[in-house]
Amino acid sequence: VEEVFDEYIANEIPIRLIHISKDDQGPNFKLVDRTFVKKHFESVPGEIYKELRNERLVDREGRIRERLKETLKYAIFSHRWLFSEPSYQDMSTEPMRVRAELEPKWKKLQEFCRKAKDDHDCEFAWSDTCCIDKTRSAELDESIRSMFRWYRNSHICIAHLSETANLAALERQKKGEKGDGAKVDVWFTRGWTLQELLAPSQIKFYGTDWKPLVPLYHSKNDRISDTIMRKISKITHIPPEDLKSFKPGTDRVPQKMLWASERRTTRIEDVAYCLIGIFDVSLMVAYGEGNRAFFRLMEEIIKRYDKWDVFLW
Repeated sequence: VEEVFDEYIANEIPIRLIHISKDDQGPNFKLVDRTFVKKHFESVPGEIYKELRNERLVDREGRIRERLKETLKYAIFSHRWLFSEPSYQDMSTEPMRVRAELEPKWKKLQEFCRKAKDDHDCEFAWSDTCCIDKTRSAELDESIRSMFRWYRNSHICIAHLSETANLAALERQKKGEKGDGAKVDVWFTRGWTLQELLAPSQIKFYGTDWKPLVPLYHSKNDRISDTIMRKISKITHIPPEDLKSFKPGTDRVPQKMLWASERRTTRIEDVAYCLIGIFDVSLMVAYGEGNRAFFRLMEEIIKRYDKWDVFLW
């Protein structure tokens, strides 16, 4: 159990997380590393051992990993980046509660952490804005290549649709159409949010004012809500069955590429990097190579997909 515990923390959870706690001054949010997480959950291996030691399991290691995922919970954030976002360096210098009083850009991150704790009982959270030290190329590389797995292993993905007030507003959005359809929320137009929509096993959508689009008393997981999944399927053209349970891989390449074809990324290379997890391929991260990143992605896909329709999107 201890070996699987150590391996899980080293490989299956993010390099850093935000620890959400309370003290005399109120909520407190601070960056912590995997060593902190291991120490925080040090009693878990013993508890799992006592629970499973008398069970006859065919896949003992798989069962231990399931229990670890259930116990080592963290919320993960999906959102549209603003012009200015808190960085790792910002987060490392002052507590978030102090910054949030001074700078509006911190309020979104603070709201995410509050929803993670209050709505989903997660003591840990992850946001790409501040949990990655982007000055370290090795860390940035690992983070991009692990992103899909980190979203999949999360307890809940909190998706903030900043331009969608409620479920009715979501209903009026029609991607790629003119006329009666309301402008589609920018969250549905970005490259990285495609994998953030598909990867997590559980996802919860919040609107402009941070109220859930589907009330929490209906469900804490919008993945199982036909009401909202049908609306999102119409906007994204992704079949409802994929929205409810997506399996990554190099099958159905034209269909998956079609989902991504109308999305944009700020960095040209991210057009390829944001699809690594969706196609389950390995790709070296090299910012500065421009469109060559996408050519390399297609090379990796073609190695595993030999059908004639590979470019039929």
